[in-house]
Amino acid sequence: MSTLLDQASLVLIPSGYKEDIVYSQKPTDGSGDLTFTRASDGTRVNSAGYVENVPWNLLEYSEDFSNTSIWNVLNGASISSNTAVAPNGTTTADTLTFSANPSSNVYCLTTQTAGTFTVSVYAKTASGTKKFRLRADAPNGMTSSDFIATTEWQRFDFSVTGTPVTFYIINDAAGTAGSIYIWGAQLNQGTLKPYFPTTDRQNVPRLDYSNGCPSLLLEPQRTNYAIYSQDLTQSATAFGGGTVGANTTTSPDGTQNADSFTVNTATSGHGGYYETASATNGQQFTASVFLKAGTGRYFLFRAMTNSYDTRFGATIDLQAGTILSTNTAGSPTGTASKIENFGNGWYRVSLTITAVGNQMSYVWAASNTGTPTLDAYLDYSYTGNGTDSYYVWGMTLENSSYPTSYIPTTSAAVTRVADTASKTGISSLIGQTEGTLFVDFNLQTPSGNDYVIGQIYNSSSPADSIYFYVTGANFIEAYVDNSGNQVRIIPPSASAQGRYKLAIAYKANEFKYYVNGTLIGTDTSGTVPTCNSINLINYANGGGYIEKSAVNQYLIFKTSLTNDQLAALTTL
Repeated sequence: MSTLLDQASLVLIPSGYKEDIVYSQKPTDGSGDLTFTRASDGTRVNSAGYVENVPWNLLEYSEDFSNTSIWNVLNGASISSNTAVAPNGTTTADTLTFSANPSSNVYCLTTQTAGTFTVSVYAKTASGTKKFRLRADAPNGMTSSDFIATTEWQRFDFSVTGTPVTFYIINDAAGTAGSIYIWGAQLNQGTLKPYFPTTDRQNVPRLDYSNGCPSLLLEPQRTNYAIYSQDLTQSATAFGGGTVGANTTTSPDGTQNADSFTVNTATSGHGGYYETASATNGQQFTASVFLKAGTGRYFLFRAMTNSYDTRFGATIDLQAGTILSTNTAGSPTGTASKIENFGNGWYRVSLTITAVGNQMSYVWAASNTGTPTLDAYLDYSYTGNGTDSYYVWGMTLENSSYPTSYIPTTSAAVTRVADTASKTGISSLIGQTEGTLFVDFNLQTPSGNDYVIGQIYNSSSPADSIYFYVTGANFIEAYVDNSGNQVRIIPPSASAQGRYKLAIAYKANEFKYYVNGTLIGTDTSGTVPTCNSINLINYANGGGYIEKSAVNQYLIFKTSLTNDQLAALTTL
């Protein structure tokens, strides 16, 4: 394989990235780096297995304290830009000058969900020492003790618990006038994390470790309509047959912000938490929730529509991590269920159903058995023991045919914008008369929508392109378009969820398509389009829709590889 990689003109194995960019491993001069956009926050599963914000630095313009749209000064403080060499070797550190006032500071506003956070900054002096503090209003003010900056760069940090609304770098408690150099401010959830530089924070690629190795997560725009997704205490709906405990255990994001539900001794249903949002008639929606067993074992989860008359439910064993059974009421269509292991006893359970009317909802409840006797609405009543407990976190309601990455919310719905990764003006890296296109990616469950993955194309005529086309039924087809369809190679059957390595070798009147080490088909009639750009995933060709994809590897060769090389390249 290493010999084949040496022959590639472009090698993208997701590992290096920063805001706006995904780095290629080949070439290394930047000409193969992809431009990345999302224009919103997103989450991923990090290398430790936790659900994490990307980027994890929740502050904007972390190295530019003179940006007055984000940072402001109070009580006689002032900022001078780019006055010293920062820890990264660039002249980007700023001077913060305090007046003789203990409240002299530079600050920025931030809006976060409740939890435990760490604030940090790099600081040093030009000479001697200078004391200063860090502070966060969350919403009540919490201020560190005095730190001592010296002539050497140090990273100072301070942990707070609450809902941060303001971050400060503030003068010492005595109000001593003086200056320090500052650089690399950060607010991150949980304990101190490695520093992540930001500007507007939005266009940061997500390297997802759900499958062990990192893959570039590319998803469509989605909105979570379930409000207060991590906080059961904020529910506007009534609980029956139990009580809620706030922040009682560590959630899938690694912080203690998951709530518990403990059944009481009533003879009715135990749970009943539900939310409702607007849906589109005939369109699938997905409800999901993260669950963990406490002293209780079995749980019920339902997706509802049609004024709650049409329902699709699941009975879950939270010790085994399995869906024991699914049930329906009111003849739902487009149903699907899924359970995913997120580690530490946490499972994400998802239910998909087609909306009837303009309503989508979910409801959950506890059970004392894996074989509950459900009524016509999939409800179950039993006498509680007063002790069975469960942990609940991360509820979602989204207009989607499958669960996308978790989108946290507070008092309103939150939208994650679509991910895009592309590059124009790279005709030198693309074989113009012959070549090979290779994509290694993780295929999701059938989405009902079509999408294009791995496309190389002509920016002046985007329809002239070479790409893989994933249909809504998970047929992965190979296409070559050059002023009209030249080649279309269709596999004999649809593909199941999982990992796929795809390669199409192209040359005039000689096209070969390999999937997972097997030759799918050939075509001996067709011409090759002139291509100068790539787009890892899009919807422009064929009228499809962007759907979730995790790209593990992307390669371009300027030669048409042999059958043996294609088999070796695509073998899992």
